[in-house]
Amino acid sequence: MPEPLEAPRVVLAPEQVAAPTEAESLAPALVDPDARLPEGFAKLAVHRGTDEFGRELFWLRGHSGNKELALDSEEARLRPDDIALSNIRREGFAPTELFLAVAEWSDNQEYLARWINDLRARHGAKLQLVVWDDTDYDIPWELLQLPADGRHGLAAGILGALVTVVRWTTIRKAGASPFGEPAACSGQVLGYYAKHMTRDIAVFENFAHRVHRGSRTFLGDLARPDLGAGLVYMGCHATYGSKLYDLRLDTITWGELNAQTMRAFDGRRTLVCLNACQSARMVKNSPRGENTLRGFAELFLRKGAGGCIATSGEIGDDIAHGLIRELMRWLSADPEQPVAHALREFRARAVAGLPNPLPRLYTDDGRVDVVGQQKLLPLLYSFMFLYFGHPQTTLRLSLRAQEVGA
Repeated sequence: MPEPLEAPRVVLAPEQVAAPTEAESLAPALVDPDARLPEGFAKLAVHRGTDEFGRELFWLRGHSGNKELALDSEEARLRPDDIALSNIRREGFAPTELFLAVAEWSDNQEYLARWINDLRARHGAKLQLVVWDDTDYDIPWELLQLPADGRHGLAAGILGALVTVVRWTTIRKAGASPFGEPAACSGQVLGYYAKHMTRDIAVFENFAHRVHRGSRTFLGDLARPDLGAGLVYMGCHATYGSKLYDLRLDTITWGELNAQTMRAFDGRRTLVCLNACQSARMVKNSPRGENTLRGFAELFLRKGAGGCIATSGEIGDDIAHGLIRELMRWLSADPEQPVAHALREFRARAVAGLPNPLPRLYTDDGRVDVVGQQKLLPLLYSFMFLYFGHPQTTLRLSLRAQEVGA
């Protein structure tokens, strides 16, 4: 039986109250550190829920520090499973069908599209959109198709190619936020390469580079505070499932990584790049009594990484190698350019190569147009690369010793 509550105490009013001789300071109040955003920043918060039938829902709230430019979705939407880019796989959806499904879904996001177009009109190319997604729905926000907006003279386009977009999720660590100071990642490359991914080593041939083909030595380097790594790169396959037990990067489980000391991240001067299928996907940790999301991006950010690039779906090895070479070329071309800006340009280049007209799934004789479907893959794969971190984080890689001063 619970203990009964105490009866209210009788409080007597004093006959006279002395006036204070000086002003009394109020106790400090809790303030949302993200309530006042820097100029040009906007936050789209994605919240999860369920309806009376147990169906999973989401609703949106957005703000940019300007009360006139706020978004509060009037109705919750059902979880849109069919548009997740993880559906692009051998036994999954055809590229044309998924692209058209995202277009159809985008047409139904009129309040969101209007809010983003208002932000584009106000801030132009300086707009930095942080998608704070606390769901595991794998919604491809970067692929949202924005309509033309005659109010502002804006052309139609795909969000992630028009606007600098970064991801975030709630990190259970004091002070973790994408709105604080950006990280200035600099130093050598610490690389881990599975057997089938060793050709990725050549991507970093011009930079100082510690190469690991085994997990034990790689994890040992992660524990070193004196490593001086600007980039931690992992080229390998990953596994994904509904529980943390299912998450693995090559032979390294999520639990093993979570228990690993990562002093190499001291000072938030290291960017993590996971060229590993589905490494950006999150799982609910309710089976372990926690109402939060966990995943590899969340893990590395919580451990102190300055940012994390990961993929939301399965990418074929040949195309993945070509894309990561191009992505790293964008990232290293201008060390002053923020990582998120480079990703925007990387996606814009992919959009420029979008076939017009869009390839149909079937030819007139009823056969699947395999060649046409393959033409869409570079675009969809490019949008699988997600960046978690501050929009203005930068990366400067150290050149190989013999090239310094050349």
